[in-house]
Amino acid sequence: MESDSAFHATPLITSTPPKIGDYPSKNDSTFMQNQISIQRSPSTVKEQASALSRKLSIKSNDSHGSNDANQGHPGITNVLSSIPQADEQMDRGRARGDSTSGIVEAAENCTLSKSNSDRSGKSISGKSVRSIHAVGTCPLGTLRVHSPSPTRAPSGETYECLKSGDVVIVRDIPAGSLFGYDSRCLEISLKEQFEGIKNIPPGAHFIWGGSGISSLRSGFWLMSSKKASDQFGEIIVKRWDRYGEVLEEEISAAEIRIQRKGLPEFENRLLSYDLSSSRGSESQTTAHATATGEWQQLTSCMKGALLTKITGHEWNHWQVSSTHDIKSVDLSAGRDEVLGFIFPKADRTFSMASRGRDRTEQAMDTSSHIKAIISGSCTYEDSDEIIGEIQFCYLTGMLIGNAACMEHWAHVVKIMFKAYRLVLELPVFYCKFIQAVHAELMFDEATMSGGSILDYEPDLRNEFKMLLITFKSRLNEQLLAQGSDLSDQQSAVGKTFEALESWLWRWGWDLRGNYVRSGKIQLEDGEMVEAELKDFEAEDERGEFAPAVVTLDSEGREEGLIKF
Repeated sequence: MESDSAFHATPLITSTPPKIGDYPSKNDSTFMQNQISIQRSPSTVKEQASALSRKLSIKSNDSHGSNDANQGHPGITNVLSSIPQADEQMDRGRARGDSTSGIVEAAENCTLSKSNSDRSGKSISGKSVRSIHAVGTCPLGTLRVHSPSPTRAPSGETYECLKSGDVVIVRDIPAGSLFGYDSRCLEISLKEQFEGIKNIPPGAHFIWGGSGISSLRSGFWLMSSKKASDQFGEIIVKRWDRYGEVLEEEISAAEIRIQRKGLPEFENRLLSYDLSSSRGSESQTTAHATATGEWQQLTSCMKGALLTKITGHEWNHWQVSSTHDIKSVDLSAGRDEVLGFIFPKADRTFSMASRGRDRTEQAMDTSSHIKAIISGSCTYEDSDEIIGEIQFCYLTGMLIGNAACMEHWAHVVKIMFKAYRLVLELPVFYCKFIQAVHAELMFDEATMSGGSILDYEPDLRNEFKMLLITFKSRLNEQLLAQGSDLSDQQSAVGKTFEALESWLWRWGWDLRGNYVRSGKIQLEDGEMVEAELKDFEAEDERGEFAPAVVTLDSEGREEGLIKF
């Protein structure tokens, strides 16, 4: 391997020891020790994001070489000479003798008349299609496309490299900078030797960068569409801001056109998409499939419509940064500096119209709250958007150190694991949710050398454990109560949670919940004392939303009230 390689390739999913000296080790005890306050204000967002970037790191891998260091950018004259004229297609039409006036004249000379009968002589109804009440068995207005993809204007490029996937071009990244895509990170060691990524497979992808390990970071979520065998991929051009030292949108249409047309001249400096370079003894094909499958599982429910909702940007322009905060009415930041999540930020999970026992049940079981979000905030009531939002928050938070995303991830997960009735009412949705959380915890364990997302807040790990203990107890009760009426989908929820529970044994977590809520406990010196465990007080309706007991007088009014 050449010693002057252009960058150090650093797949995130790997078990090999770090090779880049600047990265902290897996056992770095400084990660999240100085916990960041979640009570943020716009003036402190950048400081918190910078602190997170210093603490978050990734496992590294062996250095990978690239092409010779003396290869530079193609000459600007050669690039410009390959650009066709903007009016080329129009000129071709004029050369054939076509003109606007000719088309108008041909239309005016057309003598075809409208007929009210078909070729068999049968009469055709003159009614408008608006008078038709149904198409087949579906009434008009009931057919919907749940996940529409935008129509991509063909760029016209048919380069050979586009047959195997999309291409992302990011040029002029300075030496010493970090560039990441999906579960891989590169430390650029030589300028002008890394120009972008090619062979990008279909699905959601995240590219990001920063000037160093402790710097603020920015990135873009991209969606690569599936293509037929005779179709070519898309060329996506982004720009490295040398002043802000972050990844930015390329706003110059001329520059985008130049980079697209000049792709063949620097194609050999594009890194082929591969997440498997540290899979040890696995074959390259198997390792690539495994690593790519892991990333697809982490982004399984992320869709373009959701990314547009969250970022406020158009297709494949979904930009995020370490400093993005959650959108709120009193936030003074600009539109480009906020994230608009579909899951409400408020902790209240009961309806204001509910009273008494109903309000207590809604506060203790968040099923009704989540169903209201699905029907009121998700596109076409697509429940996958909630899971996609969790996946967006986890990856954006961990890869570029966004504190708002980490906070929102914890908020949604806490509420979701209190939705006990959803196990029976929406079992497929709940299976996807548990699988998503399980995949993220595994990604933490195998990838993030700085720590887990559960470490960003001091009490989150213990609170998460208590949630799972309670959820397991309620889950078993509901599944057993179904008896012979238990469906395969509902049974699958139990099996999916069992897989998560088994994996958590490596942390020493026992979720069986054999805890005494109250009673006598023997201390180390032998003394017996009365004790009461408050971790599960909500289960006994002693929490914040417990029903109040009042005494009524003879007129049915609460005693002690002042009468006027």
